[in-house]
Amino acid sequence: MRPLKYAFRRLAKAPLFTAIALVTLGLGIGVNTAVFSIVDGFLLRTLPYPHPEGIAALVVHKESADRGKAVSEEDDSFDGSSWKLLKASLDGVTLASWGGTGGVNLRAGATVRYVTGSRVSAHYFDVLGIPLYFGRGFSEEEDRPHGSPVAVLSYLLWKSTFQSDPRIIGKSIQLKGEPYTVVGILPRGALTPSKADLFTPLQPAETGECGGDNCGILVRLKPESTWAQVNAQLSRLRLPYFNDLEAKYHGHARIYARPLQLELAGDMRGKVIVLMLAVSFILLIACANLAGLALVRILRRSHEIATRFALGASRLDVLRELWTEDLVVALLGGACGVCLALIILNALRTLLPESMTPLGNFSIDARVLGFTLGVSLLASLLCGALPVLQTRRFALGGSSFAGSRAVTGGSNRLRQLLIGAEVALTVVLLASAGLLVRTLIYLETLPPGFDAHDVMTAQVSLDDARYHDAAAFQKLLEKSISGMRQIPGVRDAAVGLSLPYERGLNDGMTIMDGKGAGTKTASSLAYITPGYFSTLRIPLLAGRPITDLDSSVSERVAVVNLAFSRRFFNNPSGIGYHFKTEGATFTIVGVVGDVAKAQGIRRSAPIGTEPVAYLPATQTPQGLVNIAHIWFQPSWIVRTNGPIKDLAASMQRALADADPNLPFSGFRSMQEILAQQLQVQRIEVLLLATLAGLALLLSTIGIYALVSNLVVQRTREIGIRIALGSTTARAILHVGASGVVAAAGGLVSGIVLAFLAMRVISSQVYGVSTHDPLTFVTVPVILALTAGAASFLPALRISRIQPADTLRAE
Repeated sequence: MRPLKYAFRRLAKAPLFTAIALVTLGLGIGVNTAVFSIVDGFLLRTLPYPHPEGIAALVVHKESADRGKAVSEEDDSFDGSSWKLLKASLDGVTLASWGGTGGVNLRAGATVRYVTGSRVSAHYFDVLGIPLYFGRGFSEEEDRPHGSPVAVLSYLLWKSTFQSDPRIIGKSIQLKGEPYTVVGILPRGALTPSKADLFTPLQPAETGECGGDNCGILVRLKPESTWAQVNAQLSRLRLPYFNDLEAKYHGHARIYARPLQLELAGDMRGKVIVLMLAVSFILLIACANLAGLALVRILRRSHEIATRFALGASRLDVLRELWTEDLVVALLGGACGVCLALIILNALRTLLPESMTPLGNFSIDARVLGFTLGVSLLASLLCGALPVLQTRRFALGGSSFAGSRAVTGGSNRLRQLLIGAEVALTVVLLASAGLLVRTLIYLETLPPGFDAHDVMTAQVSLDDARYHDAAAFQKLLEKSISGMRQIPGVRDAAVGLSLPYERGLNDGMTIMDGKGAGTKTASSLAYITPGYFSTLRIPLLAGRPITDLDSSVSERVAVVNLAFSRRFFNNPSGIGYHFKTEGATFTIVGVVGDVAKAQGIRRSAPIGTEPVAYLPATQTPQGLVNIAHIWFQPSWIVRTNGPIKDLAASMQRALADADPNLPFSGFRSMQEILAQQLQVQRIEVLLLATLAGLALLLSTIGIYALVSNLVVQRTREIGIRIALGSTTARAILHVGASGVVAAAGGLVSGIVLAFLAMRVISSQVYGVSTHDPLTFVTVPVILALTAGAASFLPALRISRIQPADTLRAE
């Protein structure tokens, strides 16, 4: 206890050092604790299911040589025929399938609510190990095509909409425009990968929703089986398209079981690892700063420590005292870090979209506190190692002037090395943040291809049995659009299956003419109503737009964008060419400009241009419309002459005139849609830029402290030099150069390290080279200016030194 009491007394006598140490370590440990909580939620924390190590998702690993280029990718989506084969072939696991998650309309009493629905197969809740609070899950009979319409409700939906009435089991509710029987209620706090409000049977088949690769497959290991056995079974299976892959692309594929923890992490796995590396740099910089300050403190105690050695104190006594002080500082800094981490996590909960949060969100629990304790102990070692090593010189140097000079010189060189390391790590963070900033600028300044001003959009779920009929669907479109065009101040209105900046429906088609004749491919399709292009002001480049004359009985026509025409026909016009989709042949009658769109699953960037075919809503095969409405909500679009008061309410009234039981799910401007699409990139930029700024601040403080300490240490020497004829300017340059030299060494090392480290964030960089010249010129300039200011501002205090006072003191 004596060293502990002594440590607290010494820290109390040095309030400035203690405050700086706690703030520095609090920042370093706090950001590490917050980010580790996120990493723990995604990658380490046990999933909230019984025996989660026994749950996995099936994944296909593909390797092929497409056009001479090696491609390796993984796909976790399967079609109905693959599901049928896997279900019949695997005997060591329980299988369940799940489709997409989207909005549906639920009628409760006199009101209609927009809720999130997910389609899952029988045994889905068994695979996850979620026992139902009331009722049961789906049976095999209900999960077959044309099975009974039944639903399972989440606890929150049951409580908020049906007032926790247990008698709802077995009763009918209006869902998707038809009656569904409630068969089960999930328990309070139950978490599912889809995070939905209610669940309906997927009914996987070789047609319909699972006719394409749209269904994920989860498996739970049976007690008598092992994953090695299951993967051995999977390796022997060949899905129907494997032969085509080998023949067409000279590749091969295999199926394996990926742990559910990794599957749910998805793309976030790489992002959180990069973030963890970044905050680790912050901790190292903070520790380097504190190590430098501790070197100064122990140097000032050199005479005291040398005297204690001379009087018989053992090295163990001195080291115990020093380590105890470092430990107290680190633990107090860790406590400050936990408080900061709580603030950061509360902010992140409101800032991060649901796609960037782990199942069950993130929190500071015993595991995270254990990590914080470990980081605090590591910080005490890092901050105290160099000062402790310096004590070896004190016994040899004693308290002589020469010995003190030797210790001082060694201490300053060590601090310069620490500063160089700080600057090198700062360069890496600044360069990474700079590339992400450049990427965001590139994405935000992409030509939109349309006029986004004075446009309001609203989405509606038409995954509704009432609109599986073409006549009812067309009547809804015509009446609602007509009502919106009559709103005062509205210039035009239209409906489209997808909007610019949004991902479109990807559907198979066959090119009938041109260079790609006979090619079977997939492209983005969107049904639209007349006025879609004029409402969004998408320029018509050739031919004509879709008009009211393109009815269900006239020739099927389509308008394609420039990217479609160039890719499939090698012709900027493309007019008169044909393609076939869903058994119907369409003639291209117009070409419009490209608009910025969200890219598909195998995207090269969040937004860009891709081939799009626009079909008249009146001519789109109704089967395709119904399938599209499972995943996509069409958007009602109005262009106004300027701001209109209560525009959203007016649009809802116009829709209610067509169908009072259809609620809009939300209203968005085109700027808001772009912001939502780039939300992940903006958060990445915010987080990494904040960390880079923090690193720059800590490095600047380190350089400033180094030079300030040199001025204090060498005041008498500088005064004597000036008295003997040296100039003040030369003394300022000489002392300030120590900080500049340390920063320059770190800058060179940091640039080399940054070039090597850019591979880590290469998957997050779009439209900019990872060795972008502007970034790698701007970063050194910023650091050089900052280091220069931090070096010479404290050196200017030399101008206050009075040589006469120095000589009298000597």
